[in-house]
Amino acid sequence: MVASVVVFLTMAILSGYCAGLEVLPPGPVNGTLGGNVFFKTTINPTTLSAIFWTFGDTPVIIVDFLSSEGPVTGEGYVGRIRLDNSTGSLELLKLTIADNGEYRVILRESDLMYLSNTSLNVYETVSGATITITPNPPIIEGGSVTLTCDAAGFNITREWMKDGHPVSSGDDIILSEDKRVLSIKKRTDSGEYLCRVSNHVSSENASDTVNVIYGPDGMEIKGPTKIEVGQKFTLTCSAYSNPPTSYTWMHNETEIPGHSPEFTKEKSEYSDSGDYTCSATNDVTGNKTSVVHKLSVKAEGSPSVVVITGTVIIVLLVVEVAVSVAVYFIKKNGSNVEPMHRGGSQQHVYENPSPVYENPSPVYENPSPVRDNTQQNQSPPLPLTDFKSTYDTRIMQ
Repeated sequence: MVASVVVFLTMAILSGYCAGLEVLPPGPVNGTLGGNVFFKTTINPTTLSAIFWTFGDTPVIIVDFLSSEGPVTGEGYVGRIRLDNSTGSLELLKLTIADNGEYRVILRESDLMYLSNTSLNVYETVSGATITITPNPPIIEGGSVTLTCDAAGFNITREWMKDGHPVSSGDDIILSEDKRVLSIKKRTDSGEYLCRVSNHVSSENASDTVNVIYGPDGMEIKGPTKIEVGQKFTLTCSAYSNPPTSYTWMHNETEIPGHSPEFTKEKSEYSDSGDYTCSATNDVTGNKTSVVHKLSVKAEGSPSVVVITGTVIIVLLVVEVAVSVAVYFIKKNGSNVEPMHRGGSQQHVYENPSPVYENPSPVYENPSPVRDNTQQNQSPPLPLTDFKSTYDTRIMQ
């Protein structure tokens, strides 16, 4: 056998070979452990005078075929090969890991010789893919959580997905270099995780669900703060929590029966005023938190502070205008009043420098006639009272 290998190689070198790189497709060829693989040449069926297949760097004969003598199968390949005499193609059966390596073929057609080589990778079928979550549930937010993906197989790769979307390393998620271990830490990391393990010949999936426990936090109560007596009201309590929290209500230190996140009263009373306390409890972690909401129940149709203030201002403005008008007319009418006599002296109220006469005839109060006021010293006009002056000054300003 060794001698024939040397003869074939020597003949190929001396005679030259044709289209060597095109006799076999580019490698490598992939096969499954225990399965079959087919080395198909690229030449059309023809009459080949010689076919020679070897394996490894130190050539081990697989098959030696001469048209005049028929095929001779090498040791270790009996019952494991099928040869196509018209194309030189070879099928290798019942693959083992030991079949990984380089394969060479020499074909002779008339005066032409073809020399080509390729490689074979034998892969074990992926099996037994699993995901292991550490620590065991329940998983509480704030702790470190790891998902480990394992499988049987040779030369395998891993790909992670969360809720159907590819997963890559980031602020929240850390992947080991070989993508075997995935680390998470936040509540938003809850979801279904899938690990796909594959090689060139097979793949298998494993999946598991991560449920991060958290809360309650972010509590609030939504509802009115002021209502009229007899009016319906609803208070709604909410909190972020997984699993959902159970709720309890209290009104001014008195517990309200039930565990609903909503409290409703169809017809409010004055006694409904006060503090409403909502408490939320996570039944897994035991964490509890509370929030308070104040409610005021007032009489039906009670005016608001704004309305009362506005009404008072309007009334004051009306009073001030009325007083101003009254003062104006008093002042105007007062300018035409009959002169007053005090202690024998006649005092006139003037509206202008001209004397005021009631009639052209002199008026006598005693035997002595009263002289025309143009002939006696005029007394100054009677001043308005201090109150009137002060008030007029304030109004005019």
